[in-house]
Amino acid sequence: MKRINAILLLLLLFFSSNAQEYAKYWVQFKDKSGSPYSVSAPEAFLSERAIQLRLKHHIPIDERDIPVNAAYIQQVLAVDSNMRLCTRSKWLNGITVYSEREGIMDSIVLLPCVAFVEKTVLMPDPETNPDTPFVCSRPSDAVVKQTYLSDIKENKDFDYGNGENQIRMNNGHWLHRLGFRGENMRMMVMDGGFQNVDTLGVFVNLREDNRLLGARNLVQPEKNPFRKHTHGTSVLSCIAAYKPGKLVGTAPMVEVYLCQTEDARSENKVEEDNWVAGLELADSMGCQVLNSSLGYTKFDDSTQVRKYEDLNGRVSRASQAATIAVSKGMIVCNSAGNEGSKKWRYIGTPADAEGILSVGAVDAKGKIANFSSHGPAADGRVKPDVCAVGLGCFVSSAKGFIHYSAGTSFSSPILSGMVTCIWEAFPEKSNVEIMDAVRRSGDRYDSPDSLYGYGIPDMLTAYNLLLQKENPTVWISTDAFDTDDDLFDFKLITPQENNSPKTIEVKVSSSALKKPFVRSFTVSNTDNECSLKLPSLSKKEKYRLYDVEIRVPGHETLHYVVGQEHKPIEKKSK
Repeated sequence: MKRINAILLLLLLFFSSNAQEYAKYWVQFKDKSGSPYSVSAPEAFLSERAIQLRLKHHIPIDERDIPVNAAYIQQVLAVDSNMRLCTRSKWLNGITVYSEREGIMDSIVLLPCVAFVEKTVLMPDPETNPDTPFVCSRPSDAVVKQTYLSDIKENKDFDYGNGENQIRMNNGHWLHRLGFRGENMRMMVMDGGFQNVDTLGVFVNLREDNRLLGARNLVQPEKNPFRKHTHGTSVLSCIAAYKPGKLVGTAPMVEVYLCQTEDARSENKVEEDNWVAGLELADSMGCQVLNSSLGYTKFDDSTQVRKYEDLNGRVSRASQAATIAVSKGMIVCNSAGNEGSKKWRYIGTPADAEGILSVGAVDAKGKIANFSSHGPAADGRVKPDVCAVGLGCFVSSAKGFIHYSAGTSFSSPILSGMVTCIWEAFPEKSNVEIMDAVRRSGDRYDSPDSLYGYGIPDMLTAYNLLLQKENPTVWISTDAFDTDDDLFDFKLITPQENNSPKTIEVKVSSSALKKPFVRSFTVSNTDNECSLKLPSLSKKEKYRLYDVEIRVPGHETLHYVVGQEHKPIEKKSK
């Protein structure tokens, strides 16, 4: 009898150890000891472009940049001969693995190098084996072209078509008029798939100009991200579409890398870890800006519950990585979320991350969309940061139709394209300085709230903020740096202790004028409002840009750019 019981016990142990459970796991390591990599030789794990960006902005390469220890990875994979490595994170020092063995966590956590193991998705079916991963990358010898220039020279402006209002809401069209359209800037877009981006007409310039850097699928590496799921296609069109008269994106000449991190088959924590891997890929390639129209508030696994108290930027691994990305010099734009009219109401992750731009949605008139998720972050930080059009916006479908759509999924890329253009204008500025100027240009900067954050940013105002020297002794205040009539009104702000009247001299120049003209104003602390009369536009002129120098005796000369255009023609109601 004892012999029979022993055999039964062995059989039970055998079958239990080989019982199947299709799942993915996050494995956190304790350290990076014994790594063959060194911060003194970053070319082994960072691209030359990424290294140069770090040097340019004086950002140190530290231990977080060192890849996960390969020996540790092999120890984990040795626990199950059929286990597969999915993604890895150098910043968080962990990996995602796939296994079909039930109870595998108990074995992994016993490894001396492992600090923590978590099941991130339980799958109903086995995952396909990516014997041949999908590869799409721009040839190394490809030369970036500028086929759009002839159109610009002929028309002097972009014909945004249906996208006119969604760029004008934030005055982003003035950045294009100043010559900043995304050239020489690199962006990653992370989403759930980019169906037909490789064939659609709205992206023909992106492809033919060699500005499509490549694409990856971090969910199922063997699957082509251009063949399924349309959300990313519409998101990308907000940024990089170029079909004059139909839709022109907010950074139509940017270089883009596409990365599928969202798994449409379920909603689970593994997608946040995919997100982290995509973000680190963007950093290693030297992408300056990342747009993510993704967010996480609840999961299919009922044991994985996220509470509002968790929205402090430190709970979600995606939020942690987003904050690290900012410290590495990137700008991360993320949708605030579409929960505003639902029971949850609040932003999700990684929109709660510290330092990034979380983007809410307004309608075509600048009113907050009812679905736009509410802030603040759980620790009281202002969220969302800013807003752009997300209700009444136009995007391209995967079939090439330009249609109306709604969601913070679109307000984020609309804004991220403009942010890319303004950073192009000031490449010497840091990511933090650019984002600070964008927030400060918001129409609610002095009184942010939980719906609009700092409000609707004005890109021409942000541009002028970035033009100024640090800690100026005088500056101007104005409602807007663009005008649809002939007057530019501003107020000179002077030190409080200096109450004596001043005569300031304003020099105005423009390529449209034969010569500059000068005006003088007498101002004091009690009466310092000025109204500068600008020359009238001719009927043939669509717009005009002015360089305005304000010379204040005893202080630095201030420099601003002012835009002037005809008043929009009001459409008669039928």
